[in-house]
Amino acid sequence: MATIGTVLADARRRLRAAPFAPSSREAALLMGHVLGWNEAQVLARRERPLSDAERDAFEALLVRRLAGEPVAYLLGEREFYGRPFYVDRRVLIPRPETEHLVEAALALPLPPAPRIADLGTGCGAIALTLAIELPRARLWAVDRSLPALAVARANRRRHDRGDLRRRVALLAGDLATAVDLEALDLIVSNPPYVARREARTLSPEVVAYEPHEALFAPGDDGRSVLRRLLGVAARLRPGATTVLEIGYDQAAWLERQVECRPGLVVERLIADYGGIPRIAVLRTVAGDDRPAAIE
Repeated sequence: MATIGTVLADARRRLRAAPFAPSSREAALLMGHVLGWNEAQVLARRERPLSDAERDAFEALLVRRLAGEPVAYLLGEREFYGRPFYVDRRVLIPRPETEHLVEAALALPLPPAPRIADLGTGCGAIALTLAIELPRARLWAVDRSLPALAVARANRRRHDRGDLRRRVALLAGDLATAVDLEALDLIVSNPPYVARREARTLSPEVVAYEPHEALFAPGDDGRSVLRRLLGVAARLRPGATTVLEIGYDQAAWLERQVECRPGLVVERLIADYGGIPRIAVLRTVAGDDRPAAIE
């Protein structure tokens, strides 16, 4: 009978041979998912025999991984800011870079009980993380995708310790149409900001499996949703803040856009792990020439 160790050795060999270069570590993660163990438990029990059912279940997951399906979808979760969140093909997989957005929001001089909207919440990782880290905050997590909101609802239930359902409202809507902007202290958003022409530069894992509505912005340049978000940000009350994740080549463009809006200033640009400006912190300021609502 095959053991954990022999099956893992074969799986690692097959992963190393895959053209999209997945990590051989994923073999132990998939095995842990089948057995209900963590990675350390799998590696410590290499001599343990596998039943036919366990081996078949592992092989089915491995075949899907070798076809390019992201390991987070196979495991059904991804860690974000130290917590596990449910994910499936209805939502984008949270990236480590997006943790910078949370860090930027938490570093702000917010009031004791801030009112925050997460526009385009997806799986809810940003909104729920902020709600947990700011136990007096009230949040509105908005998405136009009802399937994505179903995943966010499952994550709210997963992390609820008594008050998340009360403090985090899940709303169906297009950007800020479902929230009262005048009541907000902070908007956060990781919007779709990739141009469709850039699809060929992305990993096949991303393009073939993750939801295009949450990845690609409508139009040709990848900036259409960001343009609308700048309009939303400028309509907040003076002193309120907007924190946005942006594309690798969009920082200079964003600064030029903000210069044309008297009610808005760029307070800070934050680089990701690769040194690329990835998070923009904007503040709404007093001014007579406030932009009109953007539909």
